[in-house]
Amino acid sequence: MVFTPTLPCALTSLFHDPTDTAFADLTIDGHRETWPIRSRQFRAWLRRQHYEQTGCAASPATISSMLDLLEARAQFDAPERSVHIRIAEHDKHIYLDLTDKDWRTVQIGPDGWRIVSSPPVRFCRAPGMLPLPAPQRGGSIDALAPYLNLREPNEFVLVVAWLLASLPQGVPYPVLVIAGEQGSAKTALTKILRALIDPNVAPTRAPPREERDLMIAAKNGHILAFDNVSGLPSWLSGALCRLATGGGFAIRKLYTDCDEVLFQAVRPAILNGIEDIVHRSDLADRAIFLTLGPIADEDRRTERELWRELEAMRPRILGALLDAAAHGLRRFPSIRLERSPRMADFTRWATACENCILAVWYCVARLWRKPQDRH
Repeated sequence: MVFTPTLPCALTSLFHDPTDTAFADLTIDGHRETWPIRSRQFRAWLRRQHYEQTGCAASPATISSMLDLLEARAQFDAPERSVHIRIAEHDKHIYLDLTDKDWRTVQIGPDGWRIVSSPPVRFCRAPGMLPLPAPQRGGSIDALAPYLNLREPNEFVLVVAWLLASLPQGVPYPVLVIAGEQGSAKTALTKILRALIDPNVAPTRAPPREERDLMIAAKNGHILAFDNVSGLPSWLSGALCRLATGGGFAIRKLYTDCDEVLFQAVRPAILNGIEDIVHRSDLADRAIFLTLGPIADEDRRTERELWRELEAMRPRILGALLDAAAHGLRRFPSIRLERSPRMADFTRWATACENCILAVWYCVARLWRKPQDRH
């Protein structure tokens, strides 16, 4: 029997990305999903289709033959499309993948934001990605301040600027460098910031040991967060510079002598550590620095309590960030800088969002209390 995938889970289209990786669009329960043809998820879908149509389990040879056929069609007969992780841009709009079971996306434009089911861009789900809450309107970014151990309003403004800078796709991203003594909530701050834009089962990780590890992390997540960094070797400092402003990575393909794997990426990154970990001026020019103060034992809250309260606030905080991003997109075409400093794209974007950022500053400055009063 010749097996061809049909409804109820329709294979609606095939395509390949710029690296010739084959993908398939599937319509499942009324929404579109996108999977690499060689992925475990697509293989399982294909096996299920065979069972539903024939009542028999597919042999490995049958599945392999179908995968080869679909991959060939995707690579040679289908169009090329870019596939994104969490963030994408198209036609002056930013798209944020909520990574929920319905594959919904937030479309952010100069006129505001809305949740859409079938965006014009394609997203791929990497292992470990967690869903974002559906954003809600009417929130305020300054609601985030009580959960961060920052010393003054200016530092909170830097955090908000960095969060907003992580939303546009493919532009240079400043590296957020968090320093502080033991027990100053560096890891908690790192996890919170990542959870607002790109939540993951493993929100922080140890520094990579080689460029291959950094490349894999960048391929499978939008924000990279490295915890407890005690020092940056020269190769890692240089790699983070390329990751911040855009650069290529090339490594030898496994089991070959001359083939290379090429990967082009720009990603926002967070580093935290006790010591002064950034020593090279090229990385320092691309970085935002925060120094956290100590927290007295009597002022600490349990992590479970902190996250329970923050989870309830996340939808409205995310909505407020999206409002600020829409404002930035509306003003961005008219922004002209008197001079172009290092990370000029970030400076121009922050300037476009300036009205919202200043509103946050005034609100937080008026209500600001010492960290020990908030914890």
